[in-house]
Amino acid sequence: MKNNLTFEEIQNNLEIKTYLEFIDSTFIAYKEYGIGHALYSAKIAEKILKSLGYHHREQELAKIAAYVHDIGNMVSKYDHDQSSAIMLINILGEVRCNNEEVFSIITAIGCHEDKTVDPVSPIAAALVLGDKTDVCHERLRVDDLYYIDKHSNVISACQKVDIVVNKKKKTIELRIKINTNICSVMDYFELFLSRINYCRRASNVLDCNFELYINKDKFL
Repeated sequence: MKNNLTFEEIQNNLEIKTYLEFIDSTFIAYKEYGIGHALYSAKIAEKILKSLGYHHREQELAKIAAYVHDIGNMVSKYDHDQSSAIMLINILGEVRCNNEEVFSIITAIGCHEDKTVDPVSPIAAALVLGDKTDVCHERLRVDDLYYIDKHSNVISACQKVDIVVNKKKKTIELRIKINTNICSVMDYFELFLSRINYCRRASNVLDCNFELYINKDKFL
């Protein structure tokens, strides 16, 4: 059995890097879906578990899962959560996958888009929160692409995004600054309501309440 899987090993894996770069260059025209989104998701997933006092190893497993959760977009946007999990199994190989920690990573990746159920573990919950809170305008490739459709319009309006975790109060806060000259707060809710509810479910798995602030006003 090899040593424990590390985030650095995954980040430096040429196959994973190639997939992320290819997805980013060809899959979605207006929004970044490559290494930038992978790193954001990994950073937030790790931050949430660290702030809540989870073991360092769980933090790293969540970070790994969040980094590779979208590689299945190489196959298709649809069911890419399951494709991502299967692809990671193939990348790691049969011997390396004979490991309960790797099972935890793969399970978290494989269910990160199923908004009808609660995430299956703290690792999965941290992945969901890392993925679904990446709504800042910096994901748009070109500033003037905001007019293409409603999705890019709302993303463009999100000028700043912060994740604040309070272990004592057991809260996970998503704080967003929206430029209402680009879109209304109602537009954000109309587009991302299912995402907000999924963040609530993920926070509950971590024994926390999810709170949403937009332009300093509390909505949840």
